Amino acid sequence: MLVYDKKHFSMGIILTIIFFSVLTYMFSPSFKGAHGEMVNAFHASDNLFNSIAKGSTNYFPRLKEGNNAYKGHTIDLTLHLGTEDLAEKSALILNQAGMMAQNQGASVVVNGDLHTAIHQAIEDAQNMFNNKDDLLEAQYGMSGKEALYVWWKTFTTMDVELKHAKDFKAAKFVSEVVKRGIEVGYNFFGVVPQSSTSKAGMLVFSLTFYVIYTLLWGFAIFYLFEGIGLQMSSGSKKEM
Repeated sequence: MLVYDKKHFSMGIILTIIFFSVLTYMFSPSFKGAHGEMVNAFHASDNLFNSIAKGSTNYFPRLKEGNNAYKGHTIDLTLHLGTEDLAEKSALILNQAGMMAQNQGASVVVNGDLHTAIHQAIEDAQNMFNNKDDLLEAQYGMSGKEALYVWWKTFTTMDVELKHAKDFKAAKFVSEVVKRGIEVGYNFFGVVPQSSTSKAGMLVFSLTFYVIYTLLWGFAIFYLFEGIGLQMSSGSKKEM
């Protein structure tokens, strides 16, 4: 490879070395995680933004209020859950919630007041959101994350069956409970919530660093290309 401009090529090499040196450091476990463990920069930034996001994703009061509309809303459905083990666990949590549920092979026949099932699912999701998985383990004899997965599978299947029964309003609310309750509780379990104002300095630093680090790589490539004689030039316009 011929170098036409040693000055710019050398600058490009230096910036490239700096870029990859910083990248190597960021991949090393040199940062404190959410629970005091040492993690790399990417896990640390995930923990930071997740902790800030958690404070703005507490939809549980609104879900509980919306569930009041389903008191006395009776359902009688067969949920096809795919495996016998999942059907057995689904029947367990539904019965615990006050429904009448019987597993039959890989399916569960469930009937009762929809409100009671939704209420329990929201409570379990909120407990997981608040990092109280021990409450679910004591109630169901399984880990909190497994219990929420069973709720997730049960309610996503219930959503489909409610639509087949043309109970579209209930199906829509069940789907909302899944997305804003069960999935939120599952995804944010173990995350300690923090306000954006308390971490304002770290947020500003992270975003500023991201911009500068991106520009660093851009200039490195630019100088390397200039050094080997590759330049951008406007094309000549041909007149018709």
